[in-house]
Amino acid sequence: MSKDSSAPPGDLSLGGSRHHQVYPTLDDRQLAILERYGERRKLKANDILYAEGERHTAMFVILSGTIEASRTSVRGTQVLGTHGPGNFTGEVGTLAGRAAAANARAISDCEVLVIDEESLRTLVVAEAELSETIMRAYILRRVAFIQGMHAGVMVIGSTASAATHHVRHFLSRNGQPSAYFDIVEHAETKDLLARYEVTVADIPVVVTSQGTVLRQPSNRAVADAIGLSPDRLNGASFDLVVVGAGPAGLAAAVYAASEGLKVAVLDVKAPGGQAGTSSKIENYFGFPTGISGQALAGRGLSQCRKFGAEVGVPIEALTIDCDDGRAFHIGLNYDEMVHARAVVIATGARYRKPEINRLEEFEGRGIYYSATFMEAALCNNHEVIVVGGGNSAGQAAVFLAKFAKHVHVVIRGEGLSASMSDYLIRRINVASNITLHAKTTIVELCGESQLEAIKWDRQGRIEHQSVRHVFLFLGAQPSTKWLGDCVALDKAGFVLTGAATGGEWNAARPPHDLETSTPGIFAAGDVRSGSVKRVAAAVGEGAAAIQAVHQYLAS
Repeated sequence: MSKDSSAPPGDLSLGGSRHHQVYPTLDDRQLAILERYGERRKLKANDILYAEGERHTAMFVILSGTIEASRTSVRGTQVLGTHGPGNFTGEVGTLAGRAAAANARAISDCEVLVIDEESLRTLVVAEAELSETIMRAYILRRVAFIQGMHAGVMVIGSTASAATHHVRHFLSRNGQPSAYFDIVEHAETKDLLARYEVTVADIPVVVTSQGTVLRQPSNRAVADAIGLSPDRLNGASFDLVVVGAGPAGLAAAVYAASEGLKVAVLDVKAPGGQAGTSSKIENYFGFPTGISGQALAGRGLSQCRKFGAEVGVPIEALTIDCDDGRAFHIGLNYDEMVHARAVVIATGARYRKPEINRLEEFEGRGIYYSATFMEAALCNNHEVIVVGGGNSAGQAAVFLAKFAKHVHVVIRGEGLSASMSDYLIRRINVASNITLHAKTTIVELCGESQLEAIKWDRQGRIEHQSVRHVFLFLGAQPSTKWLGDCVALDKAGFVLTGAATGGEWNAARPPHDLETSTPGIFAAGDVRSGSVKRVAAAVGEGAAAIQAVHQYLAS
């Protein structure tokens, strides 16, 4: 394998004005604090501290000597740089026992402090000042990897393959950089297929940094292979299980874990929920210039890990048994199960699918339900359609207008004022390459292996449009089928809470405001009947639910 050592020693591939924050050098006082949480160890030159992909690695603090960091990619082994005295290893995944994002090797005789996973979590909670330095460095290092400078995962596929889009989307949403090779667009793909002994019929193909080859893998298979999924979940018992890792679920997990509860938060896709697909949230309090949904989710995930909450992705809750008076038993995909003393339902809502023939056939091949940088790259300099009149549709239209030749916003109604924030309407109105089509619906999808055109009914006239990319943001349907008869739902399938449970409530005490018809099960965010469909409201409900959880557990 070729070796590329273009990164200068000590650079570690992320420099500039923030280098001192990404790779800080600790002083003697800080090192003395760290020594209370670890043990000294001497290493010889060429000793391996850990390998990329290895789980449950310790944080190594260098007291003397030099350690080299490297990553493996399709180009070979890329030397990122070196750690010297006062530096430390790791990134946010280290806190959660996830796969190491790089290799670490001693290039001289060294003395180090070894701080194991459990001691590291204790440290970042107990030592506030030092925790700020460590957490900032860890988060910024993960950002560097997300930017894809040294991608360790390779995806071979086709833009005409929905499965390829799904795998790439899963990796992107979970902050896992990947190198993509298309069977049509990239000449080197033919050699890669031969090297890994796969064919076009096997796509999408995922190759890990360790050389593991996955053919048409599920998201869980990918997560297991790259060390993203939890490895100690099946059969575990928790004080609280939060189902859904959107803003409400992450907030609930952060508050519960920070207050000493043993917490797991589970999600079938990625942290962030629908909000995680937003290109920029500009009306969220405290972020006057806006923040992307993925960045907000990433910060929430880092907080969860800081306080020791187990974040399980991609883990799907399929059933819940609420007949046991002492615990709730949640059945998961892949024949797994977890047990909880209390549960917060935060599964949110998914975009509604319009009744159009061949819709599912074109999903991932011209039909999309999120507008991230990955989808934007697919439609660069093309005309696109955004269907929907809510804030998510508005954010998508404004974002895609930076890449697309033209954006057509399609709505059933007469205007946007009833359903979209004013600041988004203004941006749509002034954008030269965005056109609003009122009283318009798509009635037909056309194409063979990919979407090639659509027909729409525009104010009573059927018209043909050569558009290959359609983004759907239509209303919301609650993700509550997995609950069975365990809790009461309203007519639309949203979870009833508090006084709204009415005659379904069967305990002597009155229900808490966010408690469902079953004592000990709570609901927060978009999944709850009557909730305000805003990120700030979801975060607030997630936090408020934990106060009620404490009261329930105490009783």
